[in-house]
This record gives sequence, C-alpha cells and structure tokens, in this order.
Amino acid sequence: MDLDEVIYNVACGLDIHFAFVTACLVVSVPKKRPRIEEKQFPTTQKGLRSLLAWLEANHCEAVGMEATGVYWIPVYSALEGSQMKLIVGNPQHMKNARGQKTDRKDARWIAGQVRHDRIKPSFVPTPEFRGARKLARARRQMVHAQTSIRNEIQRNLAEAGITLGAVVSDVFGVSGRAILEALAEGRSVQDELPTCLKAGLKKKLAPVAAALEAPLDEISRSLLAILLKRLEELEQKVEDVETMLFQQLAPHAEKLALLVQIPGISKISAAIILAEIGVDMTAWPTEKHFSVWAGVAPGCKQTGGRNKRAPVRKGNPFLCSILMECAGAAARTKSCHLQGKYYKLVAQLGSKKKARMAIAHKLALIVYRNLGANRAYEEPKPKPLSEKTKRKILKTRLRDIEKLGYRVSIELMEVAG
Repeated sequence: MDLDEVIYNVACGLDIHFAFVTACLVVSVPKKRPRIEEKQFPTTQKGLRSLLAWLEANHCEAVGMEATGVYWIPVYSALEGSQMKLIVGNPQHMKNARGQKTDRKDARWIAGQVRHDRIKPSFVPTPEFRGARKLARARRQMVHAQTSIRNEIQRNLAEAGITLGAVVSDVFGVSGRAILEALAEGRSVQDELPTCLKAGLKKKLAPVAAALEAPLDEISRSLLAILLKRLEELEQKVEDVETMLFQQLAPHAEKLALLVQIPGISKISAAIILAEIGVDMTAWPTEKHFSVWAGVAPGCKQTGGRNKRAPVRKGNPFLCSILMECAGAAARTKSCHLQGKYYKLVAQLGSKKKARMAIAHKLALIVYRNLGANRAYEEPKPKPLSEKTKRKILKTRLRDIEKLGYRVSIELMEVAG
C-alpha cells in the first residue's frame, strides 16, 4: 500500500485529557490541500454528545485516539455504535513516532495517521467484557491489598518477638487464624492452644507454644485486631466481586467450562482470562499474535542473519500475570505433560521463572486454540521414543549401573501385538 494513499476521506484525531478532548478533523478536497478543522470539547456527557454530533454532521469515516490511562474509555463509549470506525492506538507506538508535543499538534498528527490508516488498532472488548474486566481488575487490587495486610500482621508479630510463621506454614489458615484472634482479643493463647491447633499441627504443640511465649503489648494487640478486621472485610469484598464477575460472565458458561479443563486454570482464573480476552478469537489473526498481545511470547532480535536472545515483549500485564499463576499451578499438576515440560525446561534453562514463562506461553496457545475452535482440552499422547533416543537412554543407564560395580546383559523383549 502506498504510504501517501488516502484511505479515509474524512478522518479525525482525538487528543484526550481528563477534562477536555482536542479534536482535529481532516477532510479531503479534490485537487486541493485537505481542509482542517479543530475544536475542543469537554469530557462531560453533554460535551461528548456534541463531539459525536459534530463528527456525524461532517460525515466522519474514522476516528483515532490514544489509549491514555482510562480517559479514552468514556470517549470511546460515547462514539461506540456510530457508523465511524474507531481506532484506539497503543500510546507507546504512537509516542515513538511523534516529534512534536502540543494538544493541537497531537490531534492533527493522529488525524493524519488515521487518514492514511497507519495506526495499528489495539484490541478493545465489547461493553459486556469491559464490565467484566473492571470487576476482574478490581479483584486484583483487593487481593494485593490482602497480601499487604497479611505482611503487616506478620511484621507486627515479628516486632513483638512472636515467630509464629517459622513454625506454622500458613499463619492465616484455620489454626493460625484461631491463634491470631486469641492474641487480638487478649486471651491466654497458651491455655487455648490445644483447641486452636487442628489436624497435623497438633503434633507441633510444643514448638508453637515456644513461638508464642513473647508477650504482646497493648499497642501491638490493638493494631493486630484492626488489621484482622480489615482483612476479614477485604476477604468478604473479594467474594462479593467474584460473585458479580461470575454473574457478568453467566451467558458464557460454556466457554468458562472449556477453560477450566485446561491444566492449571481454576474457575476464578478462567473468569479473569475470559474477562480480559472475551470470546471472539478472530480479534487476533493467529495464535502467535495472541501470545504476543498476552505478553508471554519470546522476544525477537535478529542481526547479521543471526538470532539472539531477547526479553519477552510487553503485553497485557493483567493477562500475563494470571497466565504465570496458572503456569505455576500446571507445573504442580500430576499426570500432565506441562509438568514434565516444566521440569525439563528448568534443567535446560537453569531458571524456574523462565520455565514458568515458557509454560505460560504454551497455556496462551492452548487457550487460543480451544476457545477459537470451541473444543475441549485433550491431553496430548506421549510420542514414541526414536531408536536414537532409546540407545542414548540405555547407554546412560548401563554406565550408571557399571559405576555401582555390576555388569548386566541386555535382551530385547517381545511386545505383544
């Protein structure tokens, strides 16, 4: 395609800010320079309706904007549903190409890029999934807040000389929570310890009692009670948000069921993945495009005809983080080919983090294929070993046996047909 070819005769560029939108409309005129019209609109509902009316009155064909924070979302929602093509560009790509910086110049530059169709559009989910995204990302912030409060509780106990975390693997489990509540209420923990400890922790009665010998002063006790109350409130809010998320995704229960069948993906992980990507896989031409957008694809660096190592390309951080969590769960799943692949990669790469990223990449490909084809996950059958591999394994085993001082003879077994 000719770079100077005009694709849209009437195009508009929007430079979006918190309080206002600067719009530049470029209209092609036969055998003349294009006509340029610039306006500024407030980001109130009335202002955005005026922007839509102005664009429709000028028969605008395409509108381009940057994905600047969350400010572009209400503008996009106001223009959504019209006959115009809406293009949301990655701000990093657009900033790299720009060499001038004022609101008017930004809008004019975007309009020129839209006119010649030079902006690569970013994926924008439908309103239904934008709502699900909002819930999933709100849950993520709450979970991070929970982790922060748990760390603060551990720090508060450590300052008082209580080393409960050194003896109890899960301080916030059933037994740990009972101990923390007793400490927060000022009760005698040593007397109640036999009833607080459950299951296997009853065998650790003496070590736990020793870890709780240090006294908890009044300030630390009051602070512990406040932190525990905040933690309980957050846990309840997380449950409420998860309920809302599943209600939002209820029409797509079949797609959720497909994702849950994949190793390492739990029900809540499936909901978060679906909230981020939706159900239409045609938004990405191939599975490779999808893995790059997800932020789990290997980087590419070629120079002088030689391929060199490159860091993973940045993509959707929310989808990348949940795929990494699922990769860790898949690596712990028994009778799963991903578990074997994970430990093989750990041995090859010498890094658990890199191995997890590779498994996350494989999970992204599986998600794309299964959702795109609307098919259930099937565990791949193990490939038969080649004769070369068999000889290599046999040679290694014989060498190990000979090191132990034994000598064995090899005889081929007859396999029943």
